[in-house]
Amino acid sequence: MKSLERSKAVVDLGKRLIAELNLADDLLTQWMAHMIAERIDATEKASNEDKVAAQDACQQAIFNLWERRNSIPLEARPLQELEPLIHTLDSLNVDSAVRYRHFQERPSDEEMDAVEGSAKNFLELARRLDYSARVLIHFLISSAAKDAAEQAIPWLEALAKAGADSRYVLPYVQFALNGPGAHEANERELKSLAEKIEHLESFSNIATGVATELRSRMAQLEGEGGGGESDSEP
Repeated sequence: MKSLERSKAVVDLGKRLIAELNLADDLLTQWMAHMIAERIDATEKASNEDKVAAQDACQQAIFNLWERRNSIPLEARPLQELEPLIHTLDSLNVDSAVRYRHFQERPSDEEMDAVEGSAKNFLELARRLDYSARVLIHFLISSAAKDAAEQAIPWLEALAKAGADSRYVLPYVQFALNGPGAHEANERELKSLAEKIEHLESFSNIATGVATELRSRMAQLEGEGGGGESDSEP
């Protein structure tokens, strides 16, 4: 029974791929759509003796095409609406398993305790700023990509039923739709949101403070430049 359900799911995935491929005005893409359609037709018309072989050939063709989907022209590429999200996250690296993306590990407490003076405060501010920036980036990206992620859900369901690989796509959809605390109880979610607001407000304060310091330095440099010009006058 499970074998029949999986076979039907693979065929359904193939039909979904065909519908996308037929959108392209490209001979190779049209040929791929025609080839998958032929394999599906052969599976549906096969005799009992040839059924298993036809199903295996059909599944192999569909899975091979899915694995090579990035070679399909953009207008017919499955999940094309997710590509801006994927490229943005990859460029920012905010979805990396490594929390501190500039270095492999965060500094230990012992290392931080060894730092003296204002340097320690600056390092702590940098760590807080990094987290706050991630919260802000997550909010902006998930807001921009929510519709695209929702459109991807039927694809993910079809891939899961067919047993096709969705590992490359799934984390990006989860990032856009879920975010931290999406499945927590209300009280924990409220606490999580309050913490994020606090970090963002801290981010704003830090940025304002740094901007003030930079303006002070700029004014000092401008003053020094003006003084130099005054000294050169007869």
